[in-house]
Amino acid sequence: MIKIFKRLLGKQEQSPPVKELEATVPLTDDIAVSKAYVPVTETTIVYLPAIDFHSERFGRRPQRLLKALAEVGYHVIYLNSSDEYYQVDDFEYPYENLPHFVVARAGQSVRHLFGHNRIVYWVNDSRLSDSVEAAYPHLVIYDSLTDPDHYEKQKHAMEAVADTVFITPERIYEHGKHCAHVHLITAEEFEIQERAEQIAKIIDHLPNRPAPLM
Repeated sequence: MIKIFKRLLGKQEQSPPVKELEATVPLTDDIAVSKAYVPVTETTIVYLPAIDFHSERFGRRPQRLLKALAEVGYHVIYLNSSDEYYQVDDFEYPYENLPHFVVARAGQSVRHLFGHNRIVYWVNDSRLSDSVEAAYPHLVIYDSLTDPDHYEKQKHAMEAVADTVFITPERIYEHGKHCAHVHLITAEEFEIQERAEQIAKIIDHLPNRPAPLM
């Protein structure tokens, strides 16, 4: 599995420069975010295979959040699992007004799409914890779905690897609201843009992961 990740995603050899923010704001779920928020650095979010892009499972939570993040200004590469539907083309661009949102067929190399951007891995499947840690992205987000029989089998390992953890309301009593790197993120249609801007500010405040000593 780790070798497959290296082939598809490659390694990040150095961290891109990230602008320092002038004010330090506590990251709480009630954080006020400007509706005109713009990411502070060029960033690509890579969704690691878990939920088929065309699937209706989990209320299309990852698809909705990532589309909203693309509307904020992030580049999004959705590595499709294709476990429900077969993707014909190597790359799909599902949103005409978002050419920087691409859905890559399972097995396609996407390293050439990274450029010199900051790379953020978005993970739903906790079983990828070892592979994610060995791939050396700049940042790891674990969006924990309420699915103890499948995607959460190694959730504690993934939570330890991730730089930040997003949870659904169903898991609020398990985590509480006092763990610094855990944030309650909902994905209802009426608030999706607000949640995307909240996530954007969380991402921009987090420093890059340390580069490997090699």
